[in-house]
Amino acid sequence: MKKVNLSALSTAELQTLKSDIEKELGNRSAKTQAIEEVKKIAAERGLRLEDILAELGVSGKSKGKRELGPAPIRFRHPKDASLTWSGRGKRPNWMREALEKGMTEDAMRV
Repeated sequence: MKKVNLSALSTAELQTLKSDIEKELGNRSAKTQAIEEVKKIAAERGLRLEDILAELGVSGKSKGKRELGPAPIRFRHPKDASLTWSGRGKRPNWMREALEKGMTEDAMRV
């Protein structure tokens, strides 16, 4: 965690910071309490949270790295249609070679 030099802040800034911290802690406490209430109600009714989320159309997966899935093809080799590139990641050798020979990206764009 980044250290904050509190001694460099004025009294007014410290009061504002204190107020913001108390507000954030209250929000987090309310959120935690609401989650516990939902868990309790679900358990009382014999429901699993995963089933409730699925019914609502929510995956229930944690917010981690988002999955991009397959990207659409944006570039195709002018002579060999099996060579394609989505524009993501490192530029393929066939495209680099074509660019070195004077071809433009627009000429290979799908």
